[in-house]
Amino acid sequence: MVKDRTFTGTEARQLLRRARFASLATKSREGGTPYASLANIATDGEGHPLLLISRLAWHTQNLEADPAASIMVAEPPPAGDVLTGPRVTVLGRFERTDDQGVRRRYLAHHPAAAMYADFGDFGFWRMIPAAIHAVAGFGRIETLEPGEVFPSASEMVELEESAVTHMNAGHADAVKRYAKSLGGDPDTDWRMTAIDCDGAGISDGSKVLRLNFSEPVFSMVALRRLFAHMKG
Repeated sequence: MVKDRTFTGTEARQLLRRARFASLATKSREGGTPYASLANIATDGEGHPLLLISRLAWHTQNLEADPAASIMVAEPPPAGDVLTGPRVTVLGRFERTDDQGVRRRYLAHHPAAAMYADFGDFGFWRMIPAAIHAVAGFGRIETLEPGEVFPSASEMVELEESAVTHMNAGHADAVKRYAKSLGGDPDTDWRMTAIDCDGAGISDGSKVLRLNFSEPVFSMVALRRLFAHMKG
């Protein structure tokens, strides 16, 4: 049984969802020396980190030689000691993937990446986590199991595209209200681009907003109920 957490798997996964970039640590293909770099990230439907990286980059060449890696995302405070903000490190390995769902999720989070996503040297990678280390402040340090952070969300993953299409076709006014509540320009054409167990992505084609759910949902019934109660 998992003990009571000072920082939960849900909180760790939601921090990953909000992140736009991460520190990426790989093992140098020349001698195995740790190599730290910066990469844009997104998450798949269950929260696993995703990358779109070029074979010309050292970190990609390192992953092709040894897929073991870790990433760190953080939310430092606007002022003061950056170490007082929460951060999450995910340890594991990356796998190259041609999964169209991965492509769609990544480009929903980073729409500008569509201009180079099909370049021959670029490819999508998904992380297979082995452990998660979270530091959320004094006395809030946890080592989490992958199952705590990345629970199965098969129904949400399977039906995400149809749910997104339904929201844009049948509830465009609600999507616009959600965007406005998040600070989006009310005169802009906003569309829902992604839905997962923790929230939804809303975009005007360049800017991306994150609509966070009050609690995780793992079925379409729960999702419909949640949207029905949201006022936007």
